[in-house]
Amino acid sequence: MENAPCSTRPQPLLVSLHSTELVRPEGVNFPLPPRLFLYTQPGRRTQIVALCGTTGKLFPTTTYDRGPLQLVGGRQYATRQALGEHYQAQHAAMLPADGAATLLGVDGSIREVRPEKGRKTFGLAQLCAALKASYIDVHCPQHGPYKGYILVFDDGGKDRRRPINPLATAAWFETYPLEQYSPVDVVAGPVLLMKSGLMR
Repeated sequence: MENAPCSTRPQPLLVSLHSTELVRPEGVNFPLPPRLFLYTQPGRRTQIVALCGTTGKLFPTTTYDRGPLQLVGGRQYATRQALGEHYQAQHAAMLPADGAATLLGVDGSIREVRPEKGRKTFGLAQLCAALKASYIDVHCPQHGPYKGYILVFDDGGKDRRRPINPLATAAWFETYPLEQYSPVDVVAGPVLLMKSGLMR
């Protein structure tokens, strides 16, 4: 079970809705505000919550329940529950296979990425190209479910106003729970999740 997060039961996920739109009947979709998140846990009702950035408190809202939700450039989901089930499935599949990384897209997609042919580790040029970044940053969780993994992301992602990454931010909140850490932080832009030994 080397590839499984250290978790004994399914944990709630707090997934950013920054790259999600409310579908309107007149065909003009409404982008959701950056501080809206989907709070989802297997076997429970999924909620849309507003996150207070200074206190980390979550405030449930039903304001955005009037129509289907659509991932920008992606699939449409009839309800928040269906979108929550999608993210739970993506989250369960996001840990990389041995010798590979998982690219976590800002649209909630996951894709396997392997080092270039003839290499056992990723080079800087390949990481920058995969993330469409000039500079990268690496975060290595020292505890929690992703200990032994690293998150590689665009160092200027927030400054470039890249969308909040839903799965990477969910992983961040699993490692740094809102009730224990402040201020609240998010991860912007695409992210590579991999074992720390794959980056040299």
